[in-house]
Amino acid sequence: MAASNGIYERQQTVHAGSFASDSAVLSVAGTGVELGIVQNVQLSFAQSIARVFDVGNGNLTGQVPVWYVGGRAQGQATIARILGPKNTSLCDFYSRMGNVCLPQDLTFSFSAGCGNSSYAQSSGGAAVPASGGKMSYTVKAAVITNVGITVGAQDMLINENVTLMFANLTCTSGAGAGTALPATGGGTAPPILV
Repeated sequence: MAASNGIYERQQTVHAGSFASDSAVLSVAGTGVELGIVQNVQLSFAQSIARVFDVGNGNLTGQVPVWYVGGRAQGQATIARILGPKNTSLCDFYSRMGNVCLPQDLTFSFSAGCGNSSYAQSSGGAAVPASGGKMSYTVKAAVITNVGITVGAQDMLINENVTLMFANLTCTSGAGAGTALPATGGGTAPPILV
């Protein structure tokens, strides 16, 4: 059988994996209260780095030394929600996360893939292995710094944005991702589906 070449004589493109948006879940654990109808989550963790040069310019040797000076790292998280029937614990979330004397850890876990058998794919009669992955980000010592609420006459949806500051950010991928953190007062907080 003759070898089959690509039409444009380029590298062959192969399927590397799939995930379906309706099988992806972002969950938040650590608050012990329900978050309600979450529309968007954003995490930002920045470090300040200054470049320091010497006025001697390396004695004009052709190589100018530069030093990196690391400053303090700081993080910010934003959770955007729509206020609706599922927001029965809204004030509990404010009191839990708004106390500067008792900051909380929050874990944002994401899982996606085609692991459900209903998403099984086939290629030439052969089953394609399910693909997907898990990822967790844990913000340490988070506390609310701002709450904003807007409503428009067009749809009368009450949109809320909560901004939190946090001290550190850790990342876990693979099998260890997605473990719930202990809730305040002991016990384990169930993951809160977003």
